[in-house]
Amino acid sequence: MPKMILIPPFTVNYKMMSLSEVKNYGHNLHNIPEAWKTTQGEGVTIAVIDTGLPVHRDLEGQIIASANFTFDPIEDLVQGHSTFVSGVIASKENNEGVVGIAPKAKLVIAKALGDDGSGSDENLASAINWCVEQKVDVINMSLGAPAKYAYLFKETEKAVKKAYEKGIVIVCAAGNENADQVGVPARYEEAIAVAAVDSKKQRASFSNKGPELDFAASGVDLLSTFLDNTYANLSGTSFSSPQVAGIVALIISEHRNNPEKDTPLTSPADVREHIRKICLDLGPAGWDKEYGYGLPVFGNINPEPDQPQPKKTFWEKISKWFNWF
Repeated sequence: MPKMILIPPFTVNYKMMSLSEVKNYGHNLHNIPEAWKTTQGEGVTIAVIDTGLPVHRDLEGQIIASANFTFDPIEDLVQGHSTFVSGVIASKENNEGVVGIAPKAKLVIAKALGDDGSGSDENLASAINWCVEQKVDVINMSLGAPAKYAYLFKETEKAVKKAYEKGIVIVCAAGNENADQVGVPARYEEAIAVAAVDSKKQRASFSNKGPELDFAASGVDLLSTFLDNTYANLSGTSFSSPQVAGIVALIISEHRNNPEKDTPLTSPADVREHIRKICLDLGPAGWDKEYGYGLPVFGNINPEPDQPQPKKTFWEKISKWFNWF
């Protein structure tokens, strides 16, 4: 199977060496301080399937397992993509650099993309299956391919379904093509597809949209860990996805610490519904194709959906097997 480019091109706006600890604007946008009153992600394990093992002081002690499904060295020393994504989720509090959404969660790293940023269906499926074996709670995949290539990812789709059936929450980037269809694997029914918004809660111009979209999260001009123990400022749905993965970790941890809570949390579907209930509606009232159900904000209460997410038609369901788009 030929490789597909699975991470979109991205521009490093600037790099810096060290700074007093920074909380991204996403912390306030999603009201993370409210969640931190009860948890910072303790007891939750998040898998990052990406470009490899981060080598960064802000992530020391945060990674408990790793595996390589490419022919390149396991470390993320070329792209920096996995390092950035991991930092968004779980950079530790250490009075320097940045702090993640869930700084007390632990990470499992699977390198499915080579140093050129590409990977195959087999690589990605193997990485997902390995993460299932590690009994992770969440899988973040800040990678993808346009919807028209969905037919090339049969093994990945099987692996996603298996992970979902095992109770793992799967969070994916919607894609950066400004397309009217969410990319693969975010478009799968089992995945939570995340779009990007800026600090003013406006949809990013590059962010994909469509009937498979679930939520929106901060993903423009974020600061996180990067190569050579530096920090960089990047934009993309690649970086809104780990915002939601971190939010999921906080939700799971908080429910485990308070098992008598009124809202159940026994499946990925329960997690998705919990996120919907705390969403701040953006765009047209109710669900819409640009923001999904909106922006998850801790402390917000939205008990009933204003508008259900549209169901896929028969032709939409089978179109993934054909190159029609």
